[in-house]
Amino acid sequence: MSCGIHYLASVFMAVTPNFVCGFPGNVSNILFHNSSASSIQDIWTLWTSTENYVVVQLENGEIWEINQCSRSKREVSLDLAYEYKGNKSVFSCSDGFLYDDTKWKSTVVTQWDLVCDREWLAKLIQPTFMLGVLIGAVIFGDIADRLGRQRVIWFTSAGQFVFGIAVAFTFDYYSFVTVRFLLAMVSSGYLVVAFVYVTEFVGIKARTWASMHVHAFFAMGIMIVALVGFLVRTWWVYQIFLSIATVPFVLCCWMLPETPFWLLSEERYEDAQKVINTMARWNKVNTPCKVSELCSVQQEDPVSGRTGENDMSSTKKHNILDLFCNWQIARRTITVWLIWFTGSLGYYVFSLSSVSLGGNEYLNLFLIGLQYINYFSKYGWKIFNRCGIWPYISLHSRTVPNNCKITCCWKWKHDVPCRKCGCSFLCISEKRLDFHATWQLKKKGCACPWTAGRLAGCAENHTLFPQLPVLSEKVRFFFLCLCILEMAAPKVAVVGAGVIGLSTALCIVEACPSCSVTVLSDQFSPNTTSDVAAGMLIPHTYPGTPIHMQKQWFKETFTYLFAISNSAEASEAGIHLVSGWQIFRSTPKEELPFWSDAVLGFRPMSEAELQKFPQYRFGQAFTTLKCDCPPYLLWLEKRLKAAGVQTYNRKVSDLWELHSEYDIVVNCTGIGAHQLVGDKKLFPVRGQVLKVYAPWVKNFIRDGDGLTYIYPGIHGVTLGGTREKESWSLSPNPDTTKDIFDRCCSLEPSLREAQDIKVKVGLRPSRQSVRLQREVLSQGGVKLPVVHNYGHGAGGFSVHRGTAKEAARLVGECIAALRGSSPGAKL
Repeated sequence: MSCGIHYLASVFMAVTPNFVCGFPGNVSNILFHNSSASSIQDIWTLWTSTENYVVVQLENGEIWEINQCSRSKREVSLDLAYEYKGNKSVFSCSDGFLYDDTKWKSTVVTQWDLVCDREWLAKLIQPTFMLGVLIGAVIFGDIADRLGRQRVIWFTSAGQFVFGIAVAFTFDYYSFVTVRFLLAMVSSGYLVVAFVYVTEFVGIKARTWASMHVHAFFAMGIMIVALVGFLVRTWWVYQIFLSIATVPFVLCCWMLPETPFWLLSEERYEDAQKVINTMARWNKVNTPCKVSELCSVQQEDPVSGRTGENDMSSTKKHNILDLFCNWQIARRTITVWLIWFTGSLGYYVFSLSSVSLGGNEYLNLFLIGLQYINYFSKYGWKIFNRCGIWPYISLHSRTVPNNCKITCCWKWKHDVPCRKCGCSFLCISEKRLDFHATWQLKKKGCACPWTAGRLAGCAENHTLFPQLPVLSEKVRFFFLCLCILEMAAPKVAVVGAGVIGLSTALCIVEACPSCSVTVLSDQFSPNTTSDVAAGMLIPHTYPGTPIHMQKQWFKETFTYLFAISNSAEASEAGIHLVSGWQIFRSTPKEELPFWSDAVLGFRPMSEAELQKFPQYRFGQAFTTLKCDCPPYLLWLEKRLKAAGVQTYNRKVSDLWELHSEYDIVVNCTGIGAHQLVGDKKLFPVRGQVLKVYAPWVKNFIRDGDGLTYIYPGIHGVTLGGTREKESWSLSPNPDTTKDIFDRCCSLEPSLREAQDIKVKVGLRPSRQSVRLQREVLSQGGVKLPVVHNYGHGAGGFSVHRGTAKEAARLVGECIAALRGSSPGAKL
């Protein structure tokens, strides 16, 4: 209430009544049009415009025309008349001003003559106050995250009382503005922190209701301003009465406990337990939550959230610049800022202008506050619940500080990854594209202190707008625009973080910049199958896939990587051109493979070149691209982060478990799809390779059967290999290691001098054809579009970009289908 009081106090405190220049002497008669009077007070009831003026006759016989900001002396004073055509001498208002005090005995405008050439000072009163609001929100929001909510609430409420009283005793305009600025800072700090304080104490079911009614009490403060303004017409007395309203809270706020969330963030577990026990007694709970159980989660080694840091418990400091860390988040930040700006502008303009709306200005402001309460109590919290426009508050202390976010605006949603499993343990309400809204509590099978609140399809099939018949069309349109903005950003989950998953996520972002893309995987580099891959762009043939499609995939991949190899990022991405030979013991049936025109300089080997390999009768020479896989995966992750894609370490056991969190799911799980979706056509082909240090090897050599190869990269040489179908073993075989090394040394004897030999094993996800298709999962009438992109076998790197582009195209089709079936599209 106190914030509503001080925010709107200037409505009556800084009002400008009717006024004219002071008279240059004692007045004997006053003329206003056809009416005459002996006192200016008798004229105010007839005053209708700032263009009006009065004619006064002084006791010495002089006749003056008195305007609001100037006065003129008539040179020839024959008789008293309103109209005059003769000469006049113009003078300034050196004797001050006369004000209409029938409504307001005194305001700050009349106190310090803030009219005419000083009018701009009066107009600065509220802007300087709002500047204090801005600065106070930032400063005290940050302090509350450092020192605690309770201390800041007590300090700012006491500050409201002290500065509120001090305003009434200021001696000039500048001291008045300065003290009001300080009052604005503590009022804003109090409002922000009190809002966080309330929501951190209230459970999920009542949090929307409670947060809306915090603003309802703000509206009650507005009503108090109207009531006090009606009863007290002298500004400094009016200010004192308004400030006294905060006294009861100042006297008792020190009794309020600190919030358990802040205590937990500061590791004050005993104090947090005391608060929780008190809450349990009030709520008649016999077995309150034990802080020790919550802390046990934090004491274990957290799993990386893959957001760029290796530890979710990192104490990295955040600031407002994090709201602009990439273009996607910056776009959303600016959008909600503009929405908040527009809403606040309209609200404060309307409220502060209540004295100019006509009728009784006190009743106008009182009804504005009353309607504000009525709106939030009857419709507001329901709308906010359904639309998902919740206060942007996290209930976990290691996210960006709560008060920092409240300072900015309201935000659509927020979720925090669990420090143990990576799943979200709190998610503010989100809307599906069909605008159905409800809360669903989902257990993730982990030791999360909080479970994940997520949106699911509403069983009652309720829609957003039919239940709001009394809202005006403008309000309906406003919320519809908000929903369309959210609808324009479908949520896509890419499951899998190998080269296929990361490339697919990147292509989706490039093809649909408005999408909100998240990568989920229980394994990230350097622990993926892609980290083991040789990364040589020599395609594998898929019998079940048309050749023209395979060729297109390879060309798109080659073109993409070739551009990177010619850029400044080539070394970081681990991509370079390499020339060499593919050799055969007998002449192949097809002398020209389908990809021969995609690589560079493809030709048969000369006799001189074949003499290097006496056991081989035919060969092909060409230049292709080699990709060092681990750095390339990290490069892709960097690109995704820059595009606003979030990555989380999370085991997905069933694609359907994502239906309440995402609009579309893309399955890029590789060999994991065998169990995840029960694909019996998918089988492992075990591959064992050696990574060695042999910088003198510059050319690749590949046996035509694909089992023996030497692939030099930027950071080492890959020696291979094996193809063991249906083998699930990831343990290196020493005999296989020796066999690989001997076979490669027979092709390049200098490899006997290789150093730093490391053995890697991976399971190639093999099928007769790559599974690249759409599917719709459905349960209980709820549908989840899925795009599959897996089964690339030994040729994954050779076609990864091409298949990723195709998967992105299929995601685009899913988005179009969702929008086409959404009620919002028709609206």
